[in-house]
Amino acid sequence: MDQNFKILLYILLIPVSLIVLLYGGFAAVLILSDQASYYGNDVYIGPIDYDSVLAKAEDTGYTVDRPWTRLNETNLIEPGNVEALERRFQKGYRVHRVELYYNKYTYLEFCKYDDPETAVTLWNHSEIPTSLEPSMFPSDSWMLEMLGRSLGLNETGSQEFLERLKLERAQQRTNESVDFPATYAYLNQSSTKTVTSGMCNDEEFYRDGTKIGYIAYIIPEFSVSTSHNFNRYTLDVSSSGSVSADILMHRASAGKKIPEEEYRAVFKEMFENLGLPAEKVDELEFEYNPSVW
Repeated sequence: MDQNFKILLYILLIPVSLIVLLYGGFAAVLILSDQASYYGNDVYIGPIDYDSVLAKAEDTGYTVDRPWTRLNETNLIEPGNVEALERRFQKGYRVHRVELYYNKYTYLEFCKYDDPETAVTLWNHSEIPTSLEPSMFPSDSWMLEMLGRSLGLNETGSQEFLERLKLERAQQRTNESVDFPATYAYLNQSSTKTVTSGMCNDEEFYRDGTKIGYIAYIIPEFSVSTSHNFNRYTLDVSSSGSVSADILMHRASAGKKIPEEEYRAVFKEMFENLGLPAEKVDELEFEYNPSVW
């Protein structure tokens, strides 16, 4: 073979080899980091002693996590006494935010954002709040009615608050607390249909097909995890009595499976350690995800 041809061949092979190594290495990283998983449904296990279950999870040495594990440590809207919601949530709950709709695009929001003060914001889907001009506000009569009822203000107080809201371009913080029972009663009595969603605890209010309100509830809940054969088993436990489960398998587990009797045995042990009825594990249904990238 001609010497010049050999040199040219080597020159061509070097970049090709580098490309093969680069993409081969990248593929290897993807394969080694890919993980199969199982996702379970929500199961209602009945009323639970939430504080006792949480204490057992911590005493057992499980990993416990969630932002709203104990509501007495948070700054959220106090719900007062609303009988229908007390029946629904079984135990202590709070309100994250309330939205009162003027029309499809504009609504008044009350939220604490985990802060002692209440943030009152007029949102418009087509504009950011800081750019709202007073001319874009809903009618004064609607604003005064919503502010007065929601914050427990008299006519003068509502007028003053609305003026400040216009000066601050639709955003205002206040030490006034939200009168949630009055606000909930208004939405409940004014709506012809309500829609709730599972463990997310959201509730939407509609009047003749038009959305008039939205409430996001927060209830005590936590996630508890443990490892078995390098796979991570997690339970999400709500004080309302709902539990969901999932499994994240170890790295490089794509396409692999865990025998059903094995993963159910792990979850039954977790239930027993938490003081929950282990027989409820049989009601969990799991969806397997092989996760090939």
